[in-house]
Amino acid sequence: MTDYSFFPALNATLNGASAVLITTGRALIVRQQVRLHRACMIAAFATSSIFLVSYLYYHAHVGSVHFPGQGWVRPVYYTILIRTRSWRQP
Repeated sequence: MTDYSFFPALNATLNGASAVLITTGRALIVRQQVRLHRACMIAAFATSSIFLVSYLYYHAHVGSVHFPGQGWVRPVYYTILIRTRSWRQP
């Protein structure tokens, strides 16, 4: 049996790295450092692409995963989830 338990941490790391690279790239373009900006954007695209492949692979093998949190974190999680979903609605 294959162990897929490392995928959530991997996906979070890739997603976080993409966010940092995009933020850094934005700061660099404001300072007109075009070459470094381009490098950050290409790296952000690469990490986002790897995240997407990893995410799809994980969910293709594991299926739907329900949030296991309890206590105060549960309503916070669902509030964020609902707000994020409502932003995507046309």
